[in-house]
Amino acid sequence: MKPDPRIALLVNVVVMPLLALVLLFPILWMFVVSLKPEDETYSTPLSWIPDNPTLANYANMWHALDFQTYFVNTLVVAGSTTLLAILVAAPAAYGFARFRFKGSGVLATLLLSTQMFPRVILIVPYFVIMRHLGLINTYPALITIYLAFALPFCVWMMRGYFASIPVEIDEAALIDGCGPLGAFFRVVLPLCLPGLVATAIFSFLVGWNEFLFALIMTTTKDMYVITVGLSALIGEYKTHWNELMAAAIVGSLPAMILYALLERYLVRGLAAGATKG
Repeated sequence: MKPDPRIALLVNVVVMPLLALVLLFPILWMFVVSLKPEDETYSTPLSWIPDNPTLANYANMWHALDFQTYFVNTLVVAGSTTLLAILVAAPAAYGFARFRFKGSGVLATLLLSTQMFPRVILIVPYFVIMRHLGLINTYPALITIYLAFALPFCVWMMRGYFASIPVEIDEAALIDGCGPLGAFFRVVLPLCLPGLVATAIFSFLVGWNEFLFALIMTTTKDMYVITVGLSALIGEYKTHWNELMAAAIVGSLPAMILYALLERYLVRGLAAGATKG
């Protein structure tokens, strides 16, 4: 049964724009406030267009509030988590998809089942482990924890993607003289670029957005990441909302730009990985 074209037109012209407006409203308001001088923030009635727009809030939060340090810390942690997740998840997922060994199905299920438990129950064990290892307030502590969060889902997602690639491609590569590793790196891996991109985006967002463990594992401002830095901008007696909104906009840009540039690969990777496995 074909959908009614009038309903489709209504959805495309009315419903979707309204839904987009609702979803984008917080971001739009953040941007407006970030351009206002502080005296305009509390003026009534509220205005959507600042009377005296300024970029001083961005300059102040970047230098005076040391937001650049938070930005670099987050970039290092999220980038390292992404790189390690791809390096580990790709061969592990390929092994699960191509080789059958005793307990492989149970092991893959157990790997995914780790995502069922709330992360908050791991705060104390991780803190105790990292303290004994002397890693509190260091990059390795955050990277290790974020990698543990991202890796199970990345392996499962890429396992489905590798399973969707015909095994005959591997066999043809072996006949042409490639070994198992050569077939993986030279033939199969280039075919799963969308899956790799989807895995990379997921891992990057895990490292970029995490707050609770970053708050527990970092104790000095020079190791704060963006999420912790934003919370530190909320004062006990007064909050400079203009600078906070400017920092939130800048902190959101990398994730939004990454998704906008790689969205087609993400959709293809998620769809392909869901078809088999």
